[in-house]
Amino acid sequence: MFKTPRTITGSLAIFLLLGTMAPTFANARTPGNKTKTDSGKSANIAIHVYNRGQISQDIKIDGQTYTVPSHQSVAVKGAAGSIVIADTAGNGYQKGAALFTFTSAMAGATVSIN
Repeated sequence: MFKTPRTITGSLAIFLLLGTMAPTFANARTPGNKTKTDSGKSANIAIHVYNRGQISQDIKIDGQTYTVPSHQSVAVKGAAGSIVIADTAGNGYQKGAALFTFTSAMAGATVSIN
């Protein structure tokens, strides 16, 4: 008989449900937002690492090992804040030493080691 109270109650329930879901949708990743990865780190930055030494050197970035041949460069990628670690001893540093940290200003740059 009285459909108005039922309609108001149903509408209120829908608005409450949408209100609780709004923060979830607001924090969802948009398709155009490619500056952040799912882990929260910045997108990968590509650089070249050049080995000035007489022997090849191994470096480790985020668990990935790269070999940089003597007097050559290797293109590597890492997230901003990633630390490049020496995986072999070099001239002036030991295995396990931090060589440098990725920053957004380094994009496209060449970094020399040894």
